[in-house]
Amino acid sequence: MSENTLLHELGNAQGKTVVMIHGTGMSWDMLKRPAEFLTNDCRVILVSVPGHDPKTDEEFTSVEEIAKEIETALIEKGYGSIDLLYGLSMGGGIAIRMLADNKLKVKRAVIDAGIAPYELPRIVTRAILLKDFLMTEWGKHSKTALSYAFPVEEYSQEALDGMFYTLQNMSARTIWRVYDSTDNFSMPKVFPKTDTLIEYWYGEKEEKERKADIRYVEKHIPGVSFRVLPGMKHGQYIVSKTTEFAADLRERLDR
Repeated sequence: MSENTLLHELGNAQGKTVVMIHGTGMSWDMLKRPAEFLTNDCRVILVSVPGHDPKTDEEFTSVEEIAKEIETALIEKGYGSIDLLYGLSMGGGIAIRMLADNKLKVKRAVIDAGIAPYELPRIVTRAILLKDFLMTEWGKHSKTALSYAFPVEEYSQEALDGMFYTLQNMSARTIWRVYDSTDNFSMPKVFPKTDTLIEYWYGEKEEKERKADIRYVEKHIPGVSFRVLPGMKHGQYIVSKTTEFAADLRERLDR
């Protein structure tokens, strides 16, 4: 994979470094708007997760492999030190794996409703995988169906249109691999000692769906703090409250 398809840089090359990783069914440029609030004095690097950019024919491989590709690309470009690492949903899972790899020096990390490995019997994880795959394939072929999960009045028309366009250009293989890997990616038995200040955010209205992820993070990542986003569903904050979201990241950069 060439670097220019993986990393997209915006903003002030002399400023603090922010790395942002999008969620499933999103393209990297859907994070441009929140990123632009930081670009006056920050270098913002938007990661394009393979299989999600309609302009390429790349496929998703695995959380482990993609985390390694991001780390390698950042280090090769001289970004071995990061002021803030942000990951949403699937991107949060990739960020968790990057933190576990401990190849980069990360000052702060925000895992926004990140997907963590399931600690469940395989038959259960296979059933969840099949359900998620079929629901996403349905949404991929019907904007009406997709809008049931992401209502315009809660997520915005722009977000719905962007997700539908991205999903239409995602292969079934990529969709299957995304769910299979984000639900089951490998982690070290002991999370490495780190100075990174790690926060796990989740929406108030998705607490039930994130219960297993919260339990995993609380159990395996020492020192993590949790933040509940009032009134929010999965991934809603960054697309529906963009100004407030960016201000939250800014506040963490200024600490």
